[in-house]
Amino acid sequence: MALTRKISRNMQRQVDLTTAVCQERLLSTHVRHVLALVDLVSEELPFDSALDIYARILRLTPEQARNVGSRALAAIGRRSGLTEADELNLDLEDDELEESGDRGSEEGRFDAVFSRVRRRIRGRVKDDLRQTINLAAARAEDSLFETHVQNALVFGKALAEEVPLHEAVDLYLDVMAIPEGVSDVIFNRSLRIVADDVLPPMDASRVPRRGDDGRSVAAPSAAPAAEPAPAAGPAS
Repeated sequence: MALTRKISRNMQRQVDLTTAVCQERLLSTHVRHVLALVDLVSEELPFDSALDIYARILRLTPEQARNVGSRALAAIGRRSGLTEADELNLDLEDDELEESGDRGSEEGRFDAVFSRVRRRIRGRVKDDLRQTINLAAARAEDSLFETHVQNALVFGKALAEEVPLHEAVDLYLDVMAIPEGVSDVIFNRSLRIVADDVLPPMDASRVPRRGDDGRSVAAPSAAPAAEPAPAAGPAS
């Protein structure tokens, strides 16, 4: 749900600046996990194949994949001791794209590259490597989710003087075009974090517990205080 009120010029500028910050945070998260995947599969797959797999599993657009790949290559270059001038020459390998001779849409060429990579993997990658890729992708998805939650809170803080928290979080989800199912979870998680900070803690004894059958069960009552022991009589 986008903002229903008119956005002032100052607020629009704040939204633009905050959006850029949040996009950079997401890009950094992608780069960190691409590098982790590249390290994990370096003995089985080259960099470009690992990047293509990551991009498809994480549903990156071709433009996002290029940005993530360029950043990752630059990071690898710094690991190898390359100078900043050398880093300017780093770019993604497009050999397979050039061999195809297809100059159609970028998305079509990207899908063609991934299809070739996927066919090679299906034929020769072991199950343990496949599992490594799946586990790495799951870890990346979870990390990106947490980044979205933190970004939503960044939006809330940046726009606190203009709109209430729930509208700022909604605006973040709208700007980032996050799918509805995922956006609902991010929205609730973001507000839950703030709730834990500003609301009084819940009394655990008042929270209904549920048994194995799903029915509510009464919370165990406190044990009665022990009666004081009778005073000892006089020694005989």
